[in-house]
Amino acid sequence: MRAYQRILGIAGAAVGLTVLAGHTAWAETDCYTNAKNYYASMVSFTAYGEKVNVIDQEADGHSAVAILDVHNDVHGGTFQSYILWNPDGKNTGKLYDLDIVEGTPVVLTGCVGEYGTKSVIWSSCGTSVTGVA
Repeated sequence: MRAYQRILGIAGAAVGLTVLAGHTAWAETDCYTNAKNYYASMVSFTAYGEKVNVIDQEADGHSAVAILDVHNDVHGGTFQSYILWNPDGKNTGKLYDLDIVEGTPVVLTGCVGEYGTKSVIWSSCGTSVTGVA
C-alpha cells in the first residue's frame, strides 16, 4: 500500500510542477529597442509595473517616440495602440506608467517625430520587439 501511495504522491507532484511550468508562458518580459538611427531614440518596456521609458539621445530637432501595441484581445478585450512622446530634448527621458493586465503581450517600436503636429516620422521607426506585461 505504501508503494501505491508513494507513486500517487510522485504523480501528483509531477502534475503540479507541469501546471506551474505551463504558467510561466505568461511570465513578465521586458524589452527595448531604438529608432533606425540608433542614437535618435531608445524606448524600453518594463513588465513589472508596466512602464515605458522614452529617451531622446540626439539633438536632431525631433522628439523621441514609442509606439506601444497592447494585445488585450488575448484576455477577451481589445487591441490598443499608444503613441508615447518625449518632447524634452537630448539626454532626457519620459516615463509612462501604464495599467496593463498581467500576461498581456505588447509590441514596442522606437521612432522619432514632430511633437508640435504629433506626426510620427514612420520611416525612422526601428525594429519592433515584443514583451509581456
